[in-house]
Amino acid sequence: MKIKTFLLLMLIIGFLSTTAWARINLTTLSGQDSVQTTIYNSADLTLVRDSRTLNLAKGMNQIQFSWANTRIDPTSLSLSIKTPAKLATIVEMNYPPHTKDLGVWQILAQQPCQAKIDITYFTAGLTWKSFYMAQLSKDGTHMDLKGYVRVENHSGEDYPHSQTRLVVGKINILDEIAELAARSNPYGTPNLFPSAPSPDWAKGVRTLNMAAPAMEKTNGRLPRKIIKQGLSEYFLYTIQGTQTIKNGWAKRLLSFEAQEVPVQNKYSYEFERFGNQVVQMLTFKNNKENKLGLTPLPGGQIKVFKKLDDTGGLSFIGSDKSQYIPLGKKVELNLGQSQEIKIIPRIMEYKKTNIIFDAKGNVSGFDEIKQMEIQLSNFSKEPATLEIIRNLPDPHFKVSRIKGAGLFKKMDQDTLKFTNTLPAGSQTKIQYQVTTFKGERRWQ
Repeated sequence: MKIKTFLLLMLIIGFLSTTAWARINLTTLSGQDSVQTTIYNSADLTLVRDSRTLNLAKGMNQIQFSWANTRIDPTSLSLSIKTPAKLATIVEMNYPPHTKDLGVWQILAQQPCQAKIDITYFTAGLTWKSFYMAQLSKDGTHMDLKGYVRVENHSGEDYPHSQTRLVVGKINILDEIAELAARSNPYGTPNLFPSAPSPDWAKGVRTLNMAAPAMEKTNGRLPRKIIKQGLSEYFLYTIQGTQTIKNGWAKRLLSFEAQEVPVQNKYSYEFERFGNQVVQMLTFKNNKENKLGLTPLPGGQIKVFKKLDDTGGLSFIGSDKSQYIPLGKKVELNLGQSQEIKIIPRIMEYKKTNIIFDAKGNVSGFDEIKQMEIQLSNFSKEPATLEIIRNLPDPHFKVSRIKGAGLFKKMDQDTLKFTNTLPAGSQTKIQYQVTTFKGERRWQ
């Protein structure tokens, strides 16, 4: 066969050398048009869409794709012809025998043409997580909040100039992508495009294709923004512009920034939760009124600093890890034990009264009376709001003789709450009496 005729019949895409990256190698290839990675945070799963341009000859064209030394799942490989769909047809795809990292497509072209194609596949090793930095105002009533996303790549593949999309939500898959990628040989012949190798994967691809924001250019001096979209039970975050994420590297991206978010800064004492410690609690709500937008926030570590003065000095207060934060949800951060606020409860007096007996002379009920005192001390240089939760062992009680309590509330049938604002460097006492009705006294 003449060389000219041979070149018209076969175009080869794939690895012609032992590189570690899955890439296409074709003399008539114009290069990568675009790359898009969609990374789930609840599974080791990433959907990659690699857009290319092929120069096809009339007749059958053989296209090879290799994934040596990567974590690509070979059974998820798909190739679709975007344009011109009427002139080029995918006949089949096969895994050649005695190979473990090579797939071959047969494409029939009615005439020589340039074809726009998408190669999609699943891979493992790309992960992301979010974290936040908060700066609390001097008076503790507002904070400036910045959100960040850290993307790590351990997939064995570089993704240059890639549009990155992040999915919040849980996905159920039949197989672990990392295990599929590690098998010695792919199994069988995959389904022809447009069918996907598995119903679960097909559903995932359809879900992600519901939102396809345009790739936007950004000024290098400005932080990249994140476009947020709801997709059924998932939520999709699309980072504007493109970024190169090399194998073995990690990249931090600013996702959002909110100024003067209203917060509640208080000190809490609840023995059942914190023991005898007083912990600093910071609460805020994820809604538009609090300048946090209209989208959920991914869970992540939140580090809180406090502004010391107008020159930009900061002091680290504490940190806590939040879960996924839906719209309208109130977030409560435990910033750790306070050394400047002390809360000490004491039983000042104890007695039993109104003792009753049954017909046999046995005690069948009585009133248990406790005179309680809670000492509150604020050794800091700022006023502090203190919240004391008291959980009682019996729901049959009454509270009386309350003094110095500030705001008092019976939260439910066995929980009391005292709230008091204490000036800097001051002390006070809360006094109250709890009468608990025991035995038959509960019904009298």
